[in-house]
Formats: sequence, C-alpha cells, structure tokens
Amino acid sequence: MFGSETLKHSAGHLNKSLTQTAIAFGRIDQRLRHHPLLPAILFRERLEAARACAAVDGHLIDPWRLAAELEGLRVVPLGSDVFERGSSVDAAHAAFAQYQWLVKPDEAQRNAIESALGWLSEHSKASGPLLGAATAFHAWVEAGHARAPMRAALIRHWRRTDILHFPLPLVGARAFIADAPWEPSEWIPCFLNCLYDEMTAVENRTRALERSWRHARLQSGAQRSTSRANKVIDILAAYPLISATRLSDELGLSLKAAYIYLERFLSDGLIVEVTHRTARRLF
Repeated sequence: MFGSETLKHSAGHLNKSLTQTAIAFGRIDQRLRHHPLLPAILFRERLEAARACAAVDGHLIDPWRLAAELEGLRVVPLGSDVFERGSSVDAAHAAFAQYQWLVKPDEAQRNAIESALGWLSEHSKASGPLLGAATAFHAWVEAGHARAPMRAALIRHWRRTDILHFPLPLVGARAFIADAPWEPSEWIPCFLNCLYDEMTAVENRTRALERSWRHARLQSGAQRSTSRANKVIDILAAYPLISATRLSDELGLSLKAAYIYLERFLSDGLIVEVTHRTARRLF
C-alpha cells in the first residue's frame, strides 16, 4: 500500500514530515467530521488498521475475511493444504486480536492503553501532540512494551488533543516493518510519513466508497415515502459483509423485511452474495 519512499527518505526530513502530516490531519478532519458516511468509513478503516497491524507481524489477511470472522463465519480457503489453512487461521487470530485492541479492548487491555496514554501525554508536553506521539511511541517500544497498547492509545490521543474529532485509527503501522530504521532521528520522520500515507489511503478509500454509495442510491430507483431502501443502502455501505440478521438489528426491521431488501438489491445487481448457502448468508 505504501511506497518505499516513506522509508528511504525519512532521515533528515523531520520538519517536512511533521508539516505535511499535520496538514493532512487537518484536511482529513475537516473532510470527514460531518461526513454522512462517517460510521461506514470508521468501520472499514478499523478493519484496515487491524489488517495492517497484523501484516507487519507477517500475518496476511483480507479485510473482508476479517469482517466475515467478526460476523461469526469461519472461512475455509478452498484448495489449500493443512499448512496453508493453519497459516490462514493464525492470520485471522492475529488480525482479530489487533481489532480487539483497537476497537473493543477488555479490562486488562484498557489498563495497558491508559498507561500508554500517560506516555503520550508526558511526551506531548514538550513536543506537541503530533511529534510527542512519535517520540512517545519510540520510547515506549524501546522500553520493551508491546506495540498494540500504544496503537490503541493513539486513537484516543488524536481526539484528546483535538487533532481529530472522531476515532479514526491512524497508527503508523508500517513504521515497524522489518527494514524500517530505528534510530530516533530516522524512525520519527518515518513514523510521521507512515501516518501521512495512511491518511492518503483513507482519502482514496473514502472516494471509492462515495462513488459506490451514490451509484447504489441512484440505482435503487424512486421509493415510497415509507421505504427504507436508502437507509438499507447506508448500512450496506458501512459493512463490507453483512447478514440479514445484522441488517434487521441495525434498522429495527423484521428478519423477513431485511431479506426482502437484500434479495431485491441482489437481483438489481447492487450487491453480491458471497456465501451461497441457506444459513448464515452474507452479502
């Protein structure tokens, strides 16, 4: 997703990295703060952040696969041997663990996140919230702490310091790939560049989502005043994969009504079914 320029040209460019990343934060906050699809964007970006964090540790998984796991569907890759299936399961577990840290931490994880927030707060006093976040993360890892608590803390830090007004998971995941530098003078600009690249990717995915959303609303046709078709489309935009049960829960529809909408959009070519079975169907 990110080019080699992020890692190759970080040394000696702290001011440039800090400036462009700060501007990007302001731009994306303004763009998304009142966006009608913000819940959908956040859901998808949480999946992407969990995928990216797992990938740094060598666990590769598609965000759609993670979405299926969150829906309770066990995905078995076709045509794979026992080793490949085992690797796939390990990747799913790794991504799910990252997702839990970022989105739904348990009590022990929340305590670790609070500790990381303390480091962020302390380092931000002298350096400001953005540069302070970079120096705090480096010091945190240098002290032997795991990356996951600090990543989750960053999401809260961006909001506490008013850098962002919504919990967008920007965590600089690729700053920890194998060939990333570690000397502070090189790593800190690298981390800032990774944040910048993540925001660029969010912008690109948001534009693609907007196009799909507008197209689906246009194609759904004229509706009666009591129709909830557009609301259904908004929910479908939020979830890469969704079941009729989830749709009915989100909109307060009967399960039958949810299936009617899904079948209609399926026949109109607006959505696709990915499970092709009678139980636990996902669209």
